[in-house]
Amino acid sequence: MKVETIEDTVKLMIESSDHNPYTGKLSEKDNIIAAIDLAKLCKDFADKGQSDEAMDLDSEHWKEVIKQLESK
Repeated sequence: MKVETIEDTVKLMIESSDHNPYTGKLSEKDNIIAAIDLAKLCKDFADKGQSDEAMDLDSEHWKEVIKQLESK
């Protein structure tokens, strides 16, 4: 999946963090929390210049993704 918009990235973060290997499917609230943590990790990668790990998205993109996730 090629990520092109903020909305695409938000959706990807939510879909990528909806399951815990030990406890199973996460609640909606826990899923959003996990998605925010994942997005923050990706922003940290972008801040450090690790573009592959940050999915070739810049820090500003990740800031907006985090902002939208936090508003959910």
